[in-house]
Amino acid sequence: MKLTLLLPGLCWLDAHDGAEVSKGLSLPALQRLLGQGVLQRRGQGFSASIAGLWGAPPAGLARLAARQAGLDAGAGEWLLADPVHLRIDRDRALLADVGVMQVARDEAVKLTDALNRHFGEDGLTFHPLQPGRWLLHAAKPLAASFTPLWDVVGEDINHHLPQGEAGLAWSRMLNELQMLLYTQPVNDEREMRGELAINSVWLWGEGQPAAWRAPAPRLLADDEVLHWLAAESGMQADSAPFAFDGLEGEADALLVLDALQAAAQYRDAWGWREALERLERDWFAPLLQALRRRKLAQLTIIATGPAGFELSIAPADLWKFWKRARPLAALY
Repeated sequence: MKLTLLLPGLCWLDAHDGAEVSKGLSLPALQRLLGQGVLQRRGQGFSASIAGLWGAPPAGLARLAARQAGLDAGAGEWLLADPVHLRIDRDRALLADVGVMQVARDEAVKLTDALNRHFGEDGLTFHPLQPGRWLLHAAKPLAASFTPLWDVVGEDINHHLPQGEAGLAWSRMLNELQMLLYTQPVNDEREMRGELAINSVWLWGEGQPAAWRAPAPRLLADDEVLHWLAAESGMQADSAPFAFDGLEGEADALLVLDALQAAAQYRDAWGWREALERLERDWFAPLLQALRRRKLAQLTIIATGPAGFELSIAPADLWKFWKRARPLAALY
């Protein structure tokens, strides 16, 4: 079996701090893999990695969601409008997604009803498909491009605002939307309970679905959007197993593990280090053993971010005794 392992968050996102945050970690199996495999630097975000794997950018995702929900996906324009929380930190606006929020169905309905009353005359309609996944239908052409949510969580949104001919107009619309959400009783109640307010949405996933090609026969991932891509490209899709022991079947697979992603995005250094140590036990050590026993014919590890890389290693590479283990901190 050939296994491609996409690991967002494996590389600390603030590369200038990466060596310090990684210092002293005991990761012998990962270090062996990094030292004996063929490593290529690939400083790119998650969405760019997805585009490389599937052979085309992840465009048209909102239209796929609309189609699956039984909406008229062919009419007008569609955007994912995922509910988020924005926190102002000095001169930055940092974004948190539903991964750190609990959103109830009635809250989603009340908030989107308020948005529809306000923006309906502008030809904009919000659809709360799920509590944490909303859609926006626009009657007019968007005339703008948007950054995928994957690349914005934990980042300053000022570097990821809508671009293009109507980019400024969409930015103004988002400001207006944020002021409206600020006044909603739902958010007052959330804050009284000590929960984060749903004070914005993140728009993304515009355009038409691309002619994606399957990077492997199987996808193992927990991200709903990746399952959409798998369905469109003819892949079998299942949830990601918790550990290597749960990896079944002999067909080649793309495995996406998000165990490090949130800690890296929110700059939780201690949580990130603890998650790495669990991955060493549950994944890296068993993967190294599987290569030694030739149960894996090829392992490819893709790490995203400014210090990202792609590592390829085959069983024969483990015989290269002259190649030393490489500490994770050395990647910075």
